[in-house]
Amino acid sequence: MFKKINTKTLIIALVVLGAIVLVNKLYLSKKSESTFRAEFVKIDTGLVNKILIYPRAEQGKEIKLSKNGSVWEVEKEKKKVPADTNAIHGLLASFAEMKSISLAGEDKSSWKDLQVTDSAGTRIKIFTSDNQTYDMVVGKFGYNQQTRSGISYIRHADEEPVYAVDGFLSFSINQGFNTWRNKSFIHGNKDNWTSLTFSYPDSSFTLTKQGASWTIDGTPTDSAKTEQYLAQVANMQSAGFVDNYLPGPPAVYSLTINGNNIPAPITAQAFPADSTQKFILHSSQNPDAYFSEAQSSIVSRLFKGKQSFFAEAKK
Repeated sequence: MFKKINTKTLIIALVVLGAIVLVNKLYLSKKSESTFRAEFVKIDTGLVNKILIYPRAEQGKEIKLSKNGSVWEVEKEKKKVPADTNAIHGLLASFAEMKSISLAGEDKSSWKDLQVTDSAGTRIKIFTSDNQTYDMVVGKFGYNQQTRSGISYIRHADEEPVYAVDGFLSFSINQGFNTWRNKSFIHGNKDNWTSLTFSYPDSSFTLTKQGASWTIDGTPTDSAKTEQYLAQVANMQSAGFVDNYLPGPPAVYSLTINGNNIPAPITAQAFPADSTQKFILHSSQNPDAYFSEAQSSIVSRLFKGKQSFFAEAKK
């Protein structure tokens, strides 16, 4: 009798225990399913008109990207300048349809390790013209060995779960003020250019387009050298910003580009500076910015001597 009771009790206990395990498993499964979002965020980027970023690279200070008509501007501590539109479009493309790879953490206990705390992460707020706000915190960077691609960890600012998403968002968003500024020095379609006039302290000359060829003083230049130079000038940039600069002495070097289908001649100048900066450079196409030659090497690439356009130095 005693053995029968023990056996019966044991069977009942095992059944009850199995039921508890099953229920707990189903509960955890449903909880995980309800927590996980396959689509972390979806934003209509065409409606975005303002972005606020608080990067660790700036000690959490606010960087404001705002759209004024069709033009983007970037502002920090009351300094507002033209923004790099391509950089902003690249950032927004990351959030257009952001898919989650996995649920990296379910609650606050994972925040520190994944660097998505308020102090360790980079917060970003995206605003749209239809009054939507997307508030997120981007954390540390990881690497997916299987796909050989980058992984970034991110959470919604008002939620606890942390997600892993594809890409290098952790790096691209944690950038300083200058990263978002308009870095263009000269840009344009070189095929529309008809003449480039170089003015130096001891000389000046004009590179002139005649038909399909370029000439200096009526003499055809080396086509390969000239095309290489024009292609380089047509997309010249610098991140060596110099703020609070006021031009003093006249420019040492200057270049004026004329052409068809351009609203006005393009001018570029190099002003004398100290031994550290070497020269301060300015372009009519980015009038709000000045650049340091020490950080850009524009002078050596832009202000070429006459002989550099010929196969051999002219005698």
